[in-house]
Amino acid sequence: MENTHNFIMPKTNLVGVGAIKDLPNELLAWKLSKALIVTDKNLISLGWVEQVEKILKSLFIFYDIFDGVLHPNPTVSFVEDGLSCFPGRLNIFRRKYNLIISIGGGSNHDCAKAIAAIATNGGSIIDYEGYNKITKPAIPHIAINTTAGSASEVTMYSIITDESRKVKMTIGSPFITPLIAVNDPMFMTTMPQEITASSGIDVVSHSMEAYMSTEASPITDSLAIEAIKRVWGYLVRAYENGNDMEAREQMMFASMMAGMAFNNAGLGNVHAMAHQLGGFYNRFHGDYNGILLPHVFRFNSIAVPQEKILNIAEAMGEKVDSAPEAVEIIFNSLKKLTAAIGISTGLDEMGVNENDINTLAQNALKDICSFTNPRKGTLEDVIGIYKAAMLSDPEKIADGSYSGKVPGLPFHPPGVGSEGLSDQEPRQLH
Repeated sequence: MENTHNFIMPKTNLVGVGAIKDLPNELLAWKLSKALIVTDKNLISLGWVEQVEKILKSLFIFYDIFDGVLHPNPTVSFVEDGLSCFPGRLNIFRRKYNLIISIGGGSNHDCAKAIAAIATNGGSIIDYEGYNKITKPAIPHIAINTTAGSASEVTMYSIITDESRKVKMTIGSPFITPLIAVNDPMFMTTMPQEITASSGIDVVSHSMEAYMSTEASPITDSLAIEAIKRVWGYLVRAYENGNDMEAREQMMFASMMAGMAFNNAGLGNVHAMAHQLGGFYNRFHGDYNGILLPHVFRFNSIAVPQEKILNIAEAMGEKVDSAPEAVEIIFNSLKKLTAAIGISTGLDEMGVNENDINTLAQNALKDICSFTNPRKGTLEDVIGIYKAAMLSDPEKIADGSYSGKVPGLPFHPPGVGSEGLSDQEPRQLH
């Protein structure tokens, strides 16, 4: 029986302190004439965009700047605004660009991917929701990263919010993988604490979901488990001191590792569920992941090999003898980490309305990230997980006694007994 594990990533990765200085050498051979920079006003004010402008000027590459990524969750309207710069759109200054450069975090990279794809494929980005619906290569794209979290700079995915449906769409295609990714920790020193925290916890969710995915391989497993180790060693340091270059660099490596892992293994219900929250409430994606991850992990744990459960605990610095013990230790370790970096511990603190949960759960089951979740989930299961994640209880989290129990609900979300269910088998994709 066939069992392929193809591995996709950018053709070139410039990595490390000072890596931006290697970009001119990469561009020389391309002989490009016009570039569109996709970024936001904040990164312009911080001076990072100017550094890239100097490189383009030195190579006599003309460029325009699109700074219309106005908030952390890029929308269909942002993509349309960016496309207005191209021929055929109502813009007297339009050019025919042969390069797109995104500068920023996942929001800017995702918006740039969508712009680059529609510029060559036509239509609306809504037409390409799902996997492998883009049929033509996008405009060449260079992603210069300023955060350690989304890993969009090394992946073939773009997450765009359809405001009309309040849904975050997942668009996946090898054709939108950036050709060059630049990860220079110097560009990450200006991340505010809340972005360091939110993007950092995103690394944890990428790592754990890729490690438990039905499409995981020895390659993705090795990347994912090393990413978890680095997060546990360096995220709190980076959060407490943004100028700690060792912590910034190690979190950069963790983010890249996790991104390469999930790009090729897939994700799971944490992201499927978090995407819906982002579509409805437009808060930081990583915060939703951090709140949901312990609960989804507990739900999935009966479908994950015991060895993997023990390996995750060990990567977090915990020594345990049994998988059941490890599940609870991992659950509480995740809760403690989010509390330590100032992330809300319950969806109630994030303004989530319990009346929306049924719709959120229905949409989550349609998200392609759920396809590689290790355990099948019914609508009732997903509703139960959302409800279990609603409650905040910081005092119990601080002393390690947090159980995840919600008043009126069983200890495990509906459909999850302490002994497991025989009819809940891992989803297999072939």
